[in-house]
Amino acid sequence: MFRTLDAVTSGARDGVLRAEFALQSKQDVLGTEIQAFTFSGDRTTRQIDCVFTIRADHGPITINDTKEGTFAIRVAPELNSPPGVMVNARGGTGEPQIWGKPAEWVDYSGTIGGEQVGIAIFDHPRNFRHPTTWHARGYGLFSVNPFGLRAFTGDANANGTYRIDAGGSLTLRYRVVIHRGDARQADVAGAYRRYAEAADRTGGE
Repeated sequence: MFRTLDAVTSGARDGVLRAEFALQSKQDVLGTEIQAFTFSGDRTTRQIDCVFTIRADHGPITINDTKEGTFAIRVAPELNSPPGVMVNARGGTGEPQIWGKPAEWVDYSGTIGGEQVGIAIFDHPRNFRHPTTWHARGYGLFSVNPFGLRAFTGDANANGTYRIDAGGSLTLRYRVVIHRGDARQADVAGAYRRYAEAADRTGGE
């Protein structure tokens, strides 16, 4: 549930949106989530840096092993695969090689209005369980999910459940890149490499 809008700023280089939400069941408040988005771009791309922090400030929080979630977008129908193209950082193509598999990034591309365009999500190299697994589907559901280890693999011995102790927190960072061309033409691999190198220099920020 939305609580407060903490920042809305715009400048020559970027814009920032930050808000706070209560995580709650029908009966109880379970914790707090802070969502922060930094918007930027250049002549050929737009990018959104996303930071999500879950705080267990009302007792411990357990996130169960499930394929659903965690950070998701729905791509334009033209990017659905097929006719669009899904690829990942490990050379996988199409849903069977990408869904539930670990990868540093995943990209969808296709033709919209006569122009070839694409969208990628980058997993921050210091994220929990990097490289993350992906609930990425050919019908356009594009989701990062580090929790669904048993759900993705079918391995009864795998367990992606994660507990945030009372007073603790979990922060997840992702970058969304909207680009011209397909993943190769846009050099998504190179963009991710620069993203990872910058993360190393800044200690994960």
